[in-house]
Amino acid sequence: MSETLSELIQWVRAYLKRDEDIIVPIKRMWNEWYTAHGTPLLAEFTRIVLSDDRIEEMPGVDHTGDMEGMDPGEKEEYERDMEAHGFYSGPRVKLKSRQITREHIARMLKKHNDRMEWALQQARAAMPEEASEAEEGKLIDVIMRARKLRRDLRATGLEPPEDEWSRRPSG
Repeated sequence: MSETLSELIQWVRAYLKRDEDIIVPIKRMWNEWYTAHGTPLLAEFTRIVLSDDRIEEMPGVDHTGDMEGMDPGEKEEYERDMEAHGFYSGPRVKLKSRQITREHIARMLKKHNDRMEWALQQARAAMPEEASEAEEGKLIDVIMRARKLRRDLRATGLEPPEDEWSRRPSG
């Protein structure tokens, strides 16, 4: 194994060991690595990460799945905007040695619910004035469902009381 390859693997393992998410999008790690080193490209970085037997691939996400009608430039801009807010498409990984705990699940549910509520509020603020009441009503319904999810999480003890929250979005 070359020195650079070994350094990359060690860096990824350390990243996965310390990241609070436990399950981390490969592209988020690659962005940091690539900014500092300028190589390899995402596909090669992904191949290297997935080849490490101490790392487990987890189900990925595709935030651009419903964007077939967008031209490539719009799709790229959308993806950059999503990533700027912490929404990464693609495979995710975790260290096999790190266990997913109840606390981790609760933290992730809160974090993702915060992000979802924030994104929905942004979508409502950006709605065109010519949008119909029915369209706005649908969005308001979804926002209310997200708030209900928060209340349900709190009722089951998976989310702290509101006075213990830090400012949202939490990540």
